[in-house]
Amino acid sequence: MKKALTILPELLLLGLSTYWFLENWFGIQYFNSFALVVMLVLIFQIFFQNRYIAFTLAALIAVFSIYMVFAVISEFHDFPSVTSEALQLLSVGLFFCFLLFSSSFFLVYKFLPRLF
Repeated sequence: MKKALTILPELLLLGLSTYWFLENWFGIQYFNSFALVVMLVLIFQIFFQNRYIAFTLAALIAVFSIYMVFAVISEFHDFPSVTSEALQLLSVGLFFCFLLFSSSFFLVYKFLPRLF
């Protein structure tokens, strides 16, 4: 049980990247090679627990999640009025951004003592 809790950020990120890959594959019939690479790096990270890859991955995911917050807010402002669909887009989008950012924070927190 403790082992599962220590790799929870990686598992959460792996789940989100798998959803991203499968949504592109089945939703719009597009092979997203970037999502596949992210999945493979996360699988590598789960098995080998490399601190440098974890720190780099966490920094990239944190920047990406901040970028996605701005993208979600931009899409929300494209709606002509505040409807239930607009609020759903905002809430789900910000929830995913929060999951990404918190996972990257916990990756940094987990590997920072071993980095220095």
